Amino acid sequence: MSKLELEQEFEALLNYLKEDLCCDLTIYKRSTVVRRFKHRMLELKINSYTDYLEYLKNHPQEYLHLSNTVFINFSSFFRDRDSWGYIANDIIPKILTNKQSKEPIKVWSAGCASGQEAYTIAILLAEILGIEQYLERVQIFATDIDKDALLQARQGCYNQLEVADINSYLLLKYFDKKFENNEQYYIINFNLRRKIIFGHHDLAKNAPMSKIDLLICRNVLIYLNSETQTSVFVRFHFALNHNGFLFLGNTESLVKSEDIFSLINLKHRIFAKGENLTLQQHLLIIPTTQRKKKVITSNSTDETQICKTAFKASSYGAETDKNLHQNISSSVDLHL
Repeated sequence: MSKLELEQEFEALLNYLKEDLCCDLTIYKRSTVVRRFKHRMLELKINSYTDYLEYLKNHPQEYLHLSNTVFINFSSFFRDRDSWGYIANDIIPKILTNKQSKEPIKVWSAGCASGQEAYTIAILLAEILGIEQYLERVQIFATDIDKDALLQARQGCYNQLEVADINSYLLLKYFDKKFENNEQYYIINFNLRRKIIFGHHDLAKNAPMSKIDLLICRNVLIYLNSETQTSVFVRFHFALNHNGFLFLGNTESLVKSEDIFSLINLKHRIFAKGENLTLQQHLLIIPTTQRKKKVITSNSTDETQICKTAFKASSYGAETDKNLHQNISSSVDLHL
């Protein structure tokens, strides 16, 4: 089979997934997707994309197996411990300094997988604020494209291996033990868990959250192609408060989005919200399929004019002064 024929077979497979199963894999890096498909096809002893497409059509449950192969969900509590220490001792105090005493604190864990990083930030905030202030002020949104991973995240139940990196102090304080089938599990404390909203969300398609103080997205973007990454970063900029922070994974960079974020700490991949979005960047928030239907000419259409007016009236048009209410200067001992 020629290279062209192979590519045509693969495109037919991707098109079926996109049009019939509403699973658009074209936003991901092609080499990554090909590698994941080959892995799954090897497990099934299927040699061609055409044969796999037929198998997929005749075995509806296969889509679930494919999803688990393509959307590899890896997460852990306090992954890259030094970075979480920096979040606790430098970033969270900055967020609190820019807040009124009872003003809400909003966090978005984008690509939360099975929930460990969402619960990690919850633990940090509960330790710093105290549980009463945590319950009163904190709201955490945790989203992912994988519904199975979200199910585990909502349950907040982890085995001994999964909590191995949590020290005994925090484990005792924020987890309840559960025994099942002669195995010991740890369940996130209800008070901690009830401030987290888990939801299905596609970073490349769905509207972003808003008024976020800390946006955590770690080792997700590396699987997306360059165009999609740029669109997602624009969404992240839109989501963040004026004084908001972005926390990326160790292997991720801003690609072509350096202008809308400013570097805070390269080692820990912490960025602050930077320059205002241009109108063209603002339009990237619209899903690609919808953008292709729009034709923007040099003449100002009614639609473009409305967009410009809304853009100028948004929070990007003017800076908001904040009263400095809290000043936290000492390091926080979180028993990390």
